[in-house]
Amino acid sequence: MSETVLIAAGGTGGHISPGVALAEILINKREHFKISDVYIHSLTRNKDNPDLISPPCEVLWHSMPQFKAVYFLIFPFQFLIQFVITIFSFQKRSITSVIGMGGYSSLPAILYAILFRKKLFLCEQNCIPGKITRTFHNFAKKVALSFPIREEVFKTKESSVIGNPIRLKVIPEHLNIRQNENLHDSKKNILNVLVLGGSQGARQLNNMILKTMENPEISQKFKFRLLTGNSLYEETKNKSKGNTEIISYSNDMKPNYEWANIVVARSGAGVLAECLVYGLPMVLIPYPFAADNHQKENAEYVENQGAAVIIHSTSDDPSPLVKHLLDWKTNPEQLKEMGHNSLRLSNVNAAYLTISYFFPH
Repeated sequence: MSETVLIAAGGTGGHISPGVALAEILINKREHFKISDVYIHSLTRNKDNPDLISPPCEVLWHSMPQFKAVYFLIFPFQFLIQFVITIFSFQKRSITSVIGMGGYSSLPAILYAILFRKKLFLCEQNCIPGKITRTFHNFAKKVALSFPIREEVFKTKESSVIGNPIRLKVIPEHLNIRQNENLHDSKKNILNVLVLGGSQGARQLNNMILKTMENPEISQKFKFRLLTGNSLYEETKNKSKGNTEIISYSNDMKPNYEWANIVVARSGAGVLAECLVYGLPMVLIPYPFAADNHQKENAEYVENQGAAVIIHSTSDDPSPLVKHLLDWKTNPEQLKEMGHNSLRLSNVNAAYLTISYFFPH
């Protein structure tokens, strides 16, 4: 029997990108996994998301409201309207399986699978499972994990640590080969530092890098490429005085990862997965207000595995970053070892293995 699969990938890029990666595999290996049709279910406000402008399959848009206490009286009616629309849309397309990528926007698809007894699979990107995963894991046939989790919430359910699915356009051309091995040679004068604040940017990271570049020794030994986020580009550009390459956003991250020797970033699961497949050492500055503090847990896992160092700070003080960079410049073997640890943690085939786990053939 062939499956009609819906991927609920709605909230943020951290949910959308791995969902698109799974859709790519389902489309490309349709006959292998006995798939008839594939759909993505996403929020209307994500129509400008780069991964959904030219998606691998049809996107079913919805406007599921996010619960806010101030609107608690009208929320049930808004939710009910969107859920009824979801039911008719899914029944029209004969959905047989739902893959939930997490986030509140996946709720209508998950409820549909439960109420109409369709196959339900969940993907959890972070070391601390999100509310959707914690609430509905007992209804799922299988749960695919990106990292080992600390909370013992899957004792009674089948789960597997596979890795975070990565889009085809991001995957390195030379698989399983150490990325930029020669760039960690101590004879090289300049090391390239890629700074990622996420699609919305991070003022703290932007300002920290600009201050770091004011250090004369840093400016001589490192080159920075700073992805500011669209909303913070002009502000950061106007503040910049040093030799920093400032970009608002990049739709094609592969050249940036190939250029980099070191990454400075938040610790969202998507960024971590992409840096790992390129074998990149990381300086992680977790976003302190992330739900359940999951970025801190993600960062600590990668640091404990020897692939990153963490700066726990909400200020733009450059001192910790300057210290790490100068230490690595004088001790390139440490940086090289971190790169190998990074590559060891990666799973470039996570998307294919996740689909194989959900739909064994």
